[in-house]
Amino acid sequence: MNPLRPALKIREIPALLRSSPAMFRDMLKGRYRKPPVGTMTGAVLGLVYLINPLDLVPDMLPVLGVIDDSLVFGLFLALLSRDVKSYTLWKKNSAPSEPKK
Repeated sequence: MNPLRPALKIREIPALLRSSPAMFRDMLKGRYRKPPVGTMTGAVLGLVYLINPLDLVPDMLPVLGVIDDSLVFGLFLALLSRDVKSYTLWKKNSAPSEPKK
């Protein structure tokens, strides 16, 4: 099983939300040098899609109108999850080891 696969489980969302700000802080400070370009592009395109009134399925339809927006948001969360997993692996491997007593 690949730990970096773009799949998201509901139980992973709290950890994802806790780790995301740290990943972006480390990117801005230059410590983490693997920027998630695909995820950031997906976030911008997803946000434009969610804000744009012209959807594939109009939001005026009772249930179907929300489904396409939910799918776009779910795809973004799956991509972000992949990048946060990569970041946490990097963080764990780059952490200084504790001195032996």
